[in-house]
Amino acid sequence: MTIPDRLILREIQAGDRVTGLSLGEKEAAPLKTFLRKCAKEFHRANVARTYVLVSEDGDPRVWGYITLMCSEIKLGNAHTLEDCEAANRYNDFPAVKIARLAVDQRIRGRGYGDALVQFAISISLHDIMPRIGCRFLVAESKAGALSFYTRIGFTVLDTEQNKQRKLPVVFIDLHKLH
Repeated sequence: MTIPDRLILREIQAGDRVTGLSLGEKEAAPLKTFLRKCAKEFHRANVARTYVLVSEDGDPRVWGYITLMCSEIKLGNAHTLEDCEAANRYNDFPAVKIARLAVDQRIRGRGYGDALVQFAISISLHDIMPRIGCRFLVAESKAGALSFYTRIGFTVLDTEQNKQRKLPVVFIDLHKLH
């Protein structure tokens, strides 16, 4: 299979080919299953939005994707909002969640994962935060992806419960980025 020269990011479409996505490791199988069985339906039903990396030449083969949805983060005592003390009496804060993130193993290491996260940050900062309350971008990280998330600026939620989770929550405080 030839890797395209240039990829673009766009919303998932009915004709997108998702069967050729090669994620390698067995623990990533649910990411491929979601894309194949649920992503388009979730997109149509406004449960989550999926954006896919496809060739600029119009080939509908998916090389990577990110799925975003509304969420919340339960900070507890792990983090306080220094700029809004009154909000610290709450445990839950509004967030955008990276529900799924995957890049074909044949193109990893070329910055596509970083670009997908930057896209999520951009949507959160420029489209969501100006219109509704939204403080954080969150994800639940597989063990193998923790170094990726921390390298690009996420913080692991520092609670005992989170440290024991199979998929620990990581977050970025969006308010500190704008």
